[in-house]
Amino acid sequence: MAVNQQLLGWRLSNYKSFYQALQEKLHPLTPVAHRGLWNPAPENSLPSIQHCIDRKVYLIELDMRLTKDGHIILMHDATVDRTTNGTGEIDQLTLKEIKELSLKELNGGPNAKISTEKVPTLLEVLPMIKGKAMINADKAWDLRHELYELVEKHDLLDHFMLKSDKPVEQLKDFFESKPRNMCYMHKLNDQNLHQLDLLLNEISPIAIELIFYTEEDEVISEAVVSKLKNQTNLWGNALDFAENARRSDALSLLDPDKGWGWFIDRGFSLIQTNYPLQFMDYAEKKSNK
Repeated sequence: MAVNQQLLGWRLSNYKSFYQALQEKLHPLTPVAHRGLWNPAPENSLPSIQHCIDRKVYLIELDMRLTKDGHIILMHDATVDRTTNGTGEIDQLTLKEIKELSLKELNGGPNAKISTEKVPTLLEVLPMIKGKAMINADKAWDLRHELYELVEKHDLLDHFMLKSDKPVEQLKDFFESKPRNMCYMHKLNDQNLHQLDLLLNEISPIAIELIFYTEEDEVISEAVVSKLKNQTNLWGNALDFAENARRSDALSLLDPDKGWGWFIDRGFSLIQTNYPLQFMDYAEKKSNK
């Protein structure tokens, strides 16, 4: 599907329109901002989220962890070492101890400068995104019950997308135990492709991420992709070192037609990237050709 046949998500008037397009499987094209828009803000920080909202990036991938005292915070690693000026395992630290730390700039590391930003809780994020963006909750399957309880309490189930590659039977156990629906994205590869029909019939995910190591993998075949495009929204992961046959951000920055364009031309509409603004510029130009 060429880009000019797709909705450009950021051209939609508001989040409600974007969410409706997702629900109706209209394939709204949008970058998924990996850990927020973290240049210049620290990854998984409140400013990284606000930058996305300001630019109408409606889908934001954020990482979630549970503190020792049961609070959901935003952080990718199991420790605070890389992204803050502290050390230690998150599940061995209280929220108070974590709030005493400061985030490092950008994506952290030993040489990164210390910012003035603090590690955010998910609770702090909720009022920011209401009516404005959807959060793709990464590393959240193991805290799915805590996540659901918090999000349902604030009536924001339509602002979150849980994801996993778990067997359909386990997915059913979770979703059928809850009184209301929560958006779900499934990670599909050749190893769990045999459950596809059961997945579509029993779970009907709002999106499916295709994970492939080579372009000869069955999961990326024309037959599978065509089937999925009729029933869900397709998610492509353009991150470097992801399972994408090297159709990555790195390639996209050199030759976007061979990277992001490759996904777009095959009907992928949700593209996870570390460069959402560059992706949007490219897609705009592609749509005008």
